[in-house]
Amino acid sequence: MTLRTQFAILIGLAVLLGAGWYALNGNQVGAQPKPSPRASGGGTRVLVEKAPAATDKIIVRAVGTGEARKSADLYPKTAGEVVAVSFRSQDRVHKGQILLRLEDVHQQIAVRLAKVAVKDATRQLKRLEKLAPSGTASQARLETAQTDLESATLRLDQAEQALDDRIVYAPFDGIIGLTEIDRGDRVTTDTKIATLDDRSEILVEFELPEEYAGRIKIDDPVTVRPWTAPDLRLTGKVTQLGSRIDPITRTLRVKATIPNQEDLIRPGTSFETELAFTGKPYPTVREVAVLWSRDGAYLWRVAKKDGKTETAEKVFVKIVRRDRGRILVDGPLNADDLIVVEGVQGLRPGQRIQAIPFDKFAAGETAPKGKKKATP
Repeated sequence: MTLRTQFAILIGLAVLLGAGWYALNGNQVGAQPKPSPRASGGGTRVLVEKAPAATDKIIVRAVGTGEARKSADLYPKTAGEVVAVSFRSQDRVHKGQILLRLEDVHQQIAVRLAKVAVKDATRQLKRLEKLAPSGTASQARLETAQTDLESATLRLDQAEQALDDRIVYAPFDGIIGLTEIDRGDRVTTDTKIATLDDRSEILVEFELPEEYAGRIKIDDPVTVRPWTAPDLRLTGKVTQLGSRIDPITRTLRVKATIPNQEDLIRPGTSFETELAFTGKPYPTVREVAVLWSRDGAYLWRVAKKDGKTETAEKVFVKIVRRDRGRILVDGPLNADDLIVVEGVQGLRPGQRIQAIPFDKFAAGETAPKGKKKATP
């Protein structure tokens, strides 16, 4: 291809490009810019609603461990050979019920000898009491006989107590645990016979963060959920509080009592505990109404200029808590204040606005220009 041909092709392409550019821009000559919906004569249209007050409810969760209302490890009071075991594992026993007996032949003999001594001392005292008024028996012999009777009575009490120590009784109503003691075993005072638990109520101990220590009190309701049965939710109340904050964990020890009449829970079970604290009321707004700047969170409130013209006013607030799509805020708000919930972007302090109630818009009235109808 010659140089002249190449030059002709370049000129043709330049002409085509110039014609295209002229055609594109020529169609827009005299076109006027579309007015912005925010520049309407009535001011920027925004959706607003009031900020109703809601009580601040805080749910505090902690891990707790259950223990029996009463619990005891059973040991014999003395050593000896087991002659009777009167219980089985998981038996319900009553206070004072005999659980185990040790061989007690020598103790029974000691009781009989002590009873004989008491009987003899009693007879001697009665005889001297009859002789003393006539002077046949001296006052000293009478006092000695009285002392002998008291000594014999004490020895009898001692022998009967030694005999009673050969029996293991249930100290309270409860459920007996496992045992490895059988008839014929020899036991000492260090031999654990079994465990006994009163499971009619379960005490759940957990630690409460220091910041809530001033809010909790006796009889506050508590909800617990065993980790092994997440669908089981049980309710109880706070029954014991620690007297001080742990300086290491910065927590307060708390015990809650959970009824367990159906025996669904065993001591040692781990729980998720829930405590609900009720605070003071705060205004609530939709999450979309809250904006952020380097100075903190803020929202737009409808203000009246000269009592008529609606303008945007920036109000700084403190976030208290989020609650299901709404936010509890703390700030200089009144019950009748209207808060901008749609159209917040681009607002400026003192900007003229046209407030449209959100509920009317949601019911089907005209939406602000450039906005699609929102789902409440």
